[in-house]
Amino acid sequence: MKKIEADIPCSKCGRNFRQRIEDMIPGRTRSCPFCSVEIRFTGDDGRKAQRALDDLERTVRRLGRR
Repeated sequence: MKKIEADIPCSKCGRNFRQRIEDMIPGRTRSCPFCSVEIRFTGDDGRKAQRALDDLERTVRRLGRR
């Protein structure tokens, strides 16, 4: 299954960096690779979107087998 990434803008330096959506778990943090400011993820939308895409991919593969 393909892992989806998103561009995350840093709130301090404004530069974008790539982050896997499935790792954007509420309460988890990631440091900006450019200025080291800590970014905290909130909500669970990223993981829900990844799960939905994974389900869609499985369905498409099953349909291809018929």
